[in-house]
This record gives sequence, structure tokens and C-alpha cells, in this order.
Amino acid sequence: MYNSLLRHIGAALYVCEGTKARRDFRTKEGLIYSIELTNSDPNIIQLFSRFLNEIIEADWKRVRGQLFIYPDLKEGTIKNYWAEISGIPEYQFQKSIYLKSKTSKFKPSPHGTFKIRYSCKKDFLKLNEIINDMWKETGVIL
Repeated sequence: MYNSLLRHIGAALYVCEGTKARRDFRTKEGLIYSIELTNSDPNIIQLFSRFLNEIIEADWKRVRGQLFIYPDLKEGTIKNYWAEISGIPEYQFQKSIYLKSKTSKFKPSPHGTFKIRYSCKKDFLKLNEIINDMWKETGVIL
């Protein structure tokens, strides 16, 4: 039951929040098969990390993390926070992106925003099979 629930929630999170396959302009017919999810909610990041690890069975040495933070946040503290939440070691983090200014429309997260990135065509296609199965099970596939 737990694996089935994690499978469905992880797939739904990716459908809603994930970066889909996109064209790689470095080659004529290539695509970038990267599983990426960006969010500021630690619960979503932790759940998606578990989905990648337990359902997709990602090669964890290839999983990367990336921070999107404002200059007034301490990068080291934020990195440690997201490493704990995601289970991704800090040495597997890519260069942080510093955002220039905060908008007054919303209250930004005190922990910035975090991106999980995993590039593997085989596992990307596995994720798409899980998503297609989910749509079939719900009866909404077109």
C-alpha cells in the first residue's frame, strides 16, 4: 500500500511541478531526459526524494541539488538544511542561483527554493510509464 501511494503521489507531483522533457539544441533531434522538480516546501522535496530513491531507484550518485536563494540568506546554512531534507549530500549540489530581489507579492521562504535534478534517460522513461499507468488507472487518459 505504501509503495503504491508513494508511486502515485510522486508521479502526480512530477506532473504538476516537474520539468518535462525538452529539446536539446546542441543536437539535431536530441532531448534532455532530466527529472527535475523545484519547490520551496520541504515536505514536497522530501517526498519526491523518497519517490526517486524508492520507486524510480535512481542512482543516487547522479542526483543533484540546487539552491535558489536571496543574498541575505546564508548559503552554508541553507545548503545544510536542504541536504538533510532531500538526502542529497552537499558535495552533489550544483552552483547556487542568487535571486536579485524579493517581490512584495508574497513572503519568500526563509530557506530559499530547492531543485532536485536527476539525468538518466532510462529512469526518465520509467517515470513516464508510471505517469501513463496513473492516468490509465484513473480513467482520464486521452
